[in-house]
Amino acid sequence: MTISNGNGETRKTVRELTKDLAIVQADLKAMSAIHGRLDKAIEKLTDVSGDLKSMLAVHEEKISKTESADEQLADLIEVRRQEISNDIKELHTRINSQSKELREAIQTINDTLDKRVMPLERWRWVILGAFGLAAFLIGRMDDGGWFNF
Repeated sequence: MTISNGNGETRKTVRELTKDLAIVQADLKAMSAIHGRLDKAIEKLTDVSGDLKSMLAVHEEKISKTESADEQLADLIEVRRQEISNDIKELHTRINSQSKELREAIQTINDTLDKRVMPLERWRWVILGAFGLAAFLIGRMDDGGWFNF
């Protein structure tokens, strides 16, 4: 119900005003409860954010240590590679020198054997020639004489 004040304006009755006031108070309580829940949610999010920051710091430290270990391993691998490369070069040099020494030793043995075998070969050919001559002469003896040709 409304009451006119005579100027053409209308006013709400006291009952309507108390009703509106009760609605506003209920809304205020609901908002107050929502604000309380929002404050709790914000506190929890702050806690979670702090926990995440500490977890990220721990993970960053682990990543840093892992990168440092990786660098150390890479350096160690490079050192070992250089050592192996040097060892291979040294072995290659030793193998080449041993091969050269063996070739020289074999050549010396070959020369020595040639010096010992050549006179034997000469005697062999002399003996074969003598046997050939003897065979020829013996074959001619059967024909009637030594020097009949």
